[in-house]
Amino acid sequence: MTVRLSRLPIELKISVSCFLLMMGYAYLFAQINLQINTRKADGDATGLATIQDIVVTYHGDRNQTLLGTKINGTMREYLPTEGDKIAIEQWIKNDRTEEEYLEIVQQLMDAYCTNCHPYGDRPDYPLETYEQVYQAAEPDQGPSIGKLAKFTHFHAFGMGVFAFLLSGIFAFTSFTPPLRYFGVVLPFLSISLDITAWWLTKLVSPAFAYVVYSAGLMTGVSFAVTILGSLYDLWIRTSTVES
Repeated sequence: MTVRLSRLPIELKISVSCFLLMMGYAYLFAQINLQINTRKADGDATGLATIQDIVVTYHGDRNQTLLGTKINGTMREYLPTEGDKIAIEQWIKNDRTEEEYLEIVQQLMDAYCTNCHPYGDRPDYPLETYEQVYQAAEPDQGPSIGKLAKFTHFHAFGMGVFAFLLSGIFAFTSFTPPLRYFGVVLPFLSISLDITAWWLTKLVSPAFAYVVYSAGLMTGVSFAVTILGSLYDLWIRTSTVES
């Protein structure tokens, strides 16, 4: 007999339902975390993340330096006063001299930055020496290839497992085969499109940020379809329905 969610024993229905709800809960807070951090990328932390935030995150702001982008965006909260930020910006404008760095900027880096950006733990963005901070003040090219590759590895693996679990449960619903195929394939398609668009945004054109945004929405829709569809099949659809 074909296994269907609607025919599971009540104990297993409860277990699967709790898992689905927990996955939905986890994804919700993943999106909240994403919004909180990404919306700061362009220096404006109000509202939701925008296309410009995505452009700065993956392509960089070529009219700004990486250090300048960070102290006006995601790292702004770590500088206690506006004067600290202005001092670093002034150093960048003044050709980033070593003399001014040793006199003003180094103490700010040591006080607020190097605890999280030592060379050993953050090889992409170390901020311990004049040479390292000077390099960070080059025009913002976005994340390095190595950093984006590492993020891609973690994201593709984690989201791939997440999609497999949700789509695997959805595959045992009693919906028509075309709808089940759609629910199974859509999460993987949207995640792949999202990650591919990161690289296209960085290497080809910032216009691909629109694809990143759209693919992110598609991923959310795909997870909603699999979670809500599975819950519907578990508790509302009658066990006599068969496809």
